[in-house]
Amino acid sequence: MNRTVLRLDRVLLAVAGLVLITVGVVALLWTTGTLAQLLDDVPASIDTTAAADTISQAGWPWATGAIAVLLAVVSLWWMLAHLPTRSAHEQDLPGSTRAARLRISRSAVAQATAHAAQQIPSVHGASATLHDEGAELVLSLRVTVDPATDLPELAGSIDGLLADAATVLPDDRLRSRTTVTFRTMRRRDRTARVG
Repeated sequence: MNRTVLRLDRVLLAVAGLVLITVGVVALLWTTGTLAQLLDDVPASIDTTAAADTISQAGWPWATGAIAVLLAVVSLWWMLAHLPTRSAHEQDLPGSTRAARLRISRSAVAQATAHAAQQIPSVHGASATLHDEGAELVLSLRVTVDPATDLPELAGSIDGLLADAATVLPDDRLRSRTTVTFRTMRRRDRTARVG
């Protein structure tokens, strides 16, 4: 999902909210009679004759069918536009221009972060990915440690690694997620999220 879709989401949500609030306030004022006191020519009831005449037309089923198909196509496009995009393998760096583009491999940043995490004495294994989640660029790190590991010390070491990644990949959208998996004697892993 890209930024254009997110902006459109916000605009449509704001418009829908304003419409619902307006309709609700008008309906409340109309049912209490306050709207008739504020405005002239407010009917006491709604005339549905025109709507009934429209529905009785021979072409009405075809028109509603066409509208339903159009809404289905738009809905399908909208759902597909909200799928996370993970296809980009490279990331533009600050200072890039149309004439000279500076790029870095996302997989290289993720692999370097995982390799650095494996150098922490208490870590037995690590993996990392770098991908888009909505408007954010997320560095996901997964490490496996012993249950007796000092978690505050581990968190400090991981914070340093993530700070290094942020230096290599300066992007104000960059966020991180670290999952710590505890290794047990039965080889069953229990998972805890650190940040």
